[in-house]
Amino acid sequence: EQYRAAVESVSVLFRLCDDTGEQVPSGWTVTGTSFEVEWPKDPQKASLIRSHFGARRVAYNWALAKVKSDMDAKQKNADHLSTSWTLEALRKQWNQEKNEVAPWWGENSKEAYSSGIADLVQALSGWSDSKNGRRRGRKVGFARFKSKRKDQNRVRFMTGAMRFEEDRRSIVLPTIGALRSKENTRRIQRHLAKNNARLLNCTLSERWGRLFVSCQVAVRTNVTSSRTPSKPNVRAGVDLGLRSLATIADSDGNIEVFPNPAPLRTTLTERRRVGRALSRRIPGSNGYRRAKAKLDRKSVYIRRESIHQLTRYLVDNYGEVHIEDLNLAAMRQSMGRRAFRRSVSDAGLGGFRPTLTYKAKRAGVTVVVVDRFFPSSQIHHDCSGRLMGAKLAKRLTCETCDVEVDRDANAGLNIRDWSVTSPGLVEASALFVPRPLSGTGGSSDDGLTYHLERGCKTSSNAGRTRRGKNDSWTSEHENLVKGASL
Repeated sequence: EQYRAAVESVSVLFRLCDDTGEQVPSGWTVTGTSFEVEWPKDPQKASLIRSHFGARRVAYNWALAKVKSDMDAKQKNADHLSTSWTLEALRKQWNQEKNEVAPWWGENSKEAYSSGIADLVQALSGWSDSKNGRRRGRKVGFARFKSKRKDQNRVRFMTGAMRFEEDRRSIVLPTIGALRSKENTRRIQRHLAKNNARLLNCTLSERWGRLFVSCQVAVRTNVTSSRTPSKPNVRAGVDLGLRSLATIADSDGNIEVFPNPAPLRTTLTERRRVGRALSRRIPGSNGYRRAKAKLDRKSVYIRRESIHQLTRYLVDNYGEVHIEDLNLAAMRQSMGRRAFRRSVSDAGLGGFRPTLTYKAKRAGVTVVVVDRFFPSSQIHHDCSGRLMGAKLAKRLTCETCDVEVDRDANAGLNIRDWSVTSPGLVEASALFVPRPLSGTGGSSDDGLTYHLERGCKTSSNAGRTRRGKNDSWTSEHENLVKGASL
């Protein structure tokens, strides 16, 4: 502890551990922010920015060609010495060949070439991990060459003259110089001026024909954790949906509904008009790009703002938040109709969990992720009976007490009362009934989710029920299902 002040002054990206090897707080947290900047009015400066974008693509394509040539040579000659797929090795090789590959390399910052090679290293690492089973999700293909028409223009600066000016309107980047921000940079510049933050890197990118500067900053923990929730002892359950963005049920009995802005659905009429104008323009022209990006930009901003407002409300008010572990890809596939699948993508639910996680960590709010197979929309919260109704119906009816309940509000209550110690139950009182087994007279498509732990997700027999590691529940619940009682 006597050296903590000295260590925290320099340990921005280091991990601190005690004598037992346990990690202790380093005093810093890494965050990011983005600012839209104006295109320079000077044609030479604007051309310099595009030159940096092109330099990154050149370095990326050169490194990929080097990797492929080494792979082909390795197949012909097993003794061929290939360049390692690391940033250090490829950068060293680039410095040896850059005078022949790109004689104009001195016109741009060295970070432009370094960021292109770093992106290739990350792509190759993702392909290797996916091929060897170390990466979850869809399989990642091998890296491809970047083209000017399809690649997103961007360049990342890790070193050099990067700073936020005191006028809170200018952002300085290496070689490029000062760029004027369209919004105030106070939220970053005031921490940098007080020496409470360290600027780690800046990424200059082009999207929809506009320029953006994204910054990664390490900020002192005591600065970021100054906000605390107004109700630290209140627990909230959040049910995400398409009809409404979120339904929040807290332990005080209050239910809040956040409407879904659905920016794509609300702008479909205007999109048709823009589409007609788009068909009259020349593909690849400036007018074509502006017409294509106009409504996409608006939809992205509305969707992002709604997620920020929802997560900020949760972090500012509740000390514990229960959320769902959604499988969005499966949701889209199960919707069937194209309009329903489009609604899942339009809601932008994938950004909710990561945004809430980093905000809750700063404010000291506990985030509990409910088991993915917990049927929150199929259990009546009051009597634990089974709810019946159409697949996308707003109101469902309980089979036990014949009470009609709101689907989203009931799911929010179940998520709120979900217990970590009894993951299959709500407050250890809701009765769980597994799916009827084959040959018992029950239908396998009854809609009740089988959410117990599963030992295997594949079966050699189509009619065989998947079972988990513990089969002790089988005989007891088979008799329960045969009696057709919940």
